[in-house]
Amino acid sequence: MEKSLINASLSTENLTFRRGSSPVAFEVTVNNNSDQFANFQLEVSAAGENRSSRYSWYKLSPEVAAAQPHGSSTQFQVSIFDTPIPGFVGTLNLTVTIFSPQLRQQRRLLLRLKIEPDGGQTLLSVELPVRDFQVYPRNTIDIPVRLRNLSQQPVNTVLRFAGVDPVWLVGGAERRLLVDPGGQAEVRFQCQPPSVVQAPSQNYPFSIEAIGNNTLLAKGEGNLEVLPIGFVEFNTTPKHQIIPTKGRWLRLPDWKSKSATFELGFKNASNLKQQLNVLVQGRDWRKCTFQVNPQNANLNIGGITKVLLDVKTKRPWVGIGKTLLLEAKSELFDQRLGSTDPATQTLELEVLPIIPLWLQLAVLALLAALLAFLSQLPSVFHTRSVQSVRLSDDVLSVVSGSNDCTLRRWTINANLLTASLNPEGTYNTKPPVACGKRQQPKGLLAIPNASVQTLRFMPVGNKRVAAGLLNGVIQIWDVPGGKNIQELKDSKDLTGDKVFDLVYTLNSNYLFSGHGSGKVRVWSAPSANSNFNSDPEKVIDLQKELQKRFEVMALTLSPDEKTLVIAGKFKSFLLWKWNQSQSSNQPQGFILAQQTLEKLGVSAGQNDYVYGLAFAPSQEILATSDSDGWITIWNLKQCQSINSSPVTELNCQPLDRWEAGKGAVRSLAFNKDGSLLVSGGDDRRVMAWFLTPKYKLDKAKAAKGKTIYQSSKEIKSIDVKTTKEGTTIVSGGNDSQVNLNRL
Repeated sequence: MEKSLINASLSTENLTFRRGSSPVAFEVTVNNNSDQFANFQLEVSAAGENRSSRYSWYKLSPEVAAAQPHGSSTQFQVSIFDTPIPGFVGTLNLTVTIFSPQLRQQRRLLLRLKIEPDGGQTLLSVELPVRDFQVYPRNTIDIPVRLRNLSQQPVNTVLRFAGVDPVWLVGGAERRLLVDPGGQAEVRFQCQPPSVVQAPSQNYPFSIEAIGNNTLLAKGEGNLEVLPIGFVEFNTTPKHQIIPTKGRWLRLPDWKSKSATFELGFKNASNLKQQLNVLVQGRDWRKCTFQVNPQNANLNIGGITKVLLDVKTKRPWVGIGKTLLLEAKSELFDQRLGSTDPATQTLELEVLPIIPLWLQLAVLALLAALLAFLSQLPSVFHTRSVQSVRLSDDVLSVVSGSNDCTLRRWTINANLLTASLNPEGTYNTKPPVACGKRQQPKGLLAIPNASVQTLRFMPVGNKRVAAGLLNGVIQIWDVPGGKNIQELKDSKDLTGDKVFDLVYTLNSNYLFSGHGSGKVRVWSAPSANSNFNSDPEKVIDLQKELQKRFEVMALTLSPDEKTLVIAGKFKSFLLWKWNQSQSSNQPQGFILAQQTLEKLGVSAGQNDYVYGLAFAPSQEILATSDSDGWITIWNLKQCQSINSSPVTELNCQPLDRWEAGKGAVRSLAFNKDGSLLVSGGDDRRVMAWFLTPKYKLDKAKAAKGKTIYQSSKEIKSIDVKTTKEGTTIVSGGNDSQVNLNRL
């Protein structure tokens, strides 16, 4: 028989524990009968218990005894603070097991534990297999409950769901059932939160309570989360306000009225209590100051909240008034449902001048009569159609070219355009004559002695201007000195090939010219400030390439200067891939690619033209205008080749296309950020077209465009420059005038 190396004893063999009272304890003495050091561990178990790491009913001290030598003893104290079996009342056996990893032996001792009730008996156990639930309003979710009978008698039990409105529970908040001795039953409560307004999104702690005959209350707890759903409606009426609010027409001067109030309405059609604030943005927000009341608005579920937006701005003393475009944007503090619907509201604030229009007109009429009486000097203007206008880079001057064989220079002072003073020694001593007609000397920059069709400032320095003439000559003039620096003409041109457009590279080393014969000539210079070579570096004969008569009406270079766009007859434009060889400094070209508007289902005969070209800044986005008054926006990256004989045909699908006016649109230009496209043409209007970030017509702002200037005759040319003061637009046309407008 194996020798017992572990000797142990209990301080008592019977123990009584009353539920709900103080813990009871007993001691275990362990002796080391071996001839080596050993440590001891102790474990207590009860007959019939369901061992679980989450349920504890006794505490051991110490948990593990340190290694002890031969003959030594260790005392363990066991403190019982709960019943080994939940809800059990009666007597059960506890087994105390002592073991040692070193000795590889164990010893068991038996103790009888009597458990007395605490005035009532908890013979039921309520368990929730799942404790956390999520549900949307009007949806149904099942909540399972497991009920155990821990007694030896059948129990009539009432299960009651507490914590939410009983109306939410399908079939009621109570269940009655008989549970067999030691048995269990499963019940499902079906929960359906009502409408959005009646079921706010939040956590709802709940409990399932069980009560039976002669038993104490037992319960299990869980959590029900109602998820957010719905939206917040955003509206404002009216969206148009006027300052001052009274007496729009027949009124007296009023300098006190400086503000208007918009009423913003928010309807919370969700089950989420919200808080929001309102921000103001839009085109003209910097011109106004704002006050929002309340700054942080509370939106109760199902309620309507009003927010007042007070807008204050400066009013001009005179003028016809202006319309400011603002955008009220709402920001929800809790964004689980996204933004309001819609997220923004566009507001219009019409600001009338302090002095009413009728009074201004009366004063102007008096001034006009006085000026007509006092003024004997005629105004300065061209004597024939203005074919081309160009703004200097500093937006301080304008150069115009006309069919009257002159170039004129104008100075920009605020919003006024005045004829510049002539440099000393030019056209000041005798009346000048151009094209057989006397010209006004003031503002006269040059007399080319041929009709001027196009102008371009040299980008480097901006001190020279190239003029393309009807007789095929290109003249380079000094600005503002008025000196003729150079004349360019192809020695092989014997007929006077009309120059319809010019374009420089940014380094000013190359100049492209487009001609009525269908030829495009490339002129090169060693450096920006030196003269061009006398003969063109390269000549592209489009009539030969296309095998049909073609006139070049417009040229433009892409922002990366790798593509020259050539527009003209048959409502078509061609792409010439071009670059500058770094080794030889010679232009290199590839085979032309052609896109015709005929592919869009429009007429493209011999009398149909693309007149206007413009690239959006830093993008391969091209705008074209044609002889029928349509503007088309293209993304050249999306163009695909159809075939390559004799010229590569392209299939470009437009980003957008709209009718800009009745009659040809002759000229186009983008502003600095590409959000605005300006056009001028035969309908006698200079128009501004607002574009979206994807370069489509912004119909929300102005689907039919905004008229910048209305002329008495056709517009031939426009130019646009953007500075921190705004966008400057100049135009010229058949009324012989050069006009300046600010946007």
